[in-house]
Amino acid sequence: MSINNYDFDKFTINLYVDENNDWLCYFVEMPNISAFGDTPEEALMELQTAWEMVKEDFMIKGLDIPIAPRQLAFS
Repeated sequence: MSINNYDFDKFTINLYVDENNDWLCYFVEMPNISAFGDTPEEALMELQTAWEMVKEDFMIKGLDIPIAPRQLAFS
């Protein structure tokens, strides 16, 4: 499965394996949103779930969902 199968709203994702052979991933622009799994795919699926929950929380609180810096228009 390719990372293109996930929708991270154009945020940059860092994906790596740690010293215990666990796969970790997080948003570079928001490192507090992270996930892990036994495989890269599992970690990315968990990150997708976490991102959907974060967006839902922003909507419930009436806040704007964060926008990836590379999506912002420059004036």
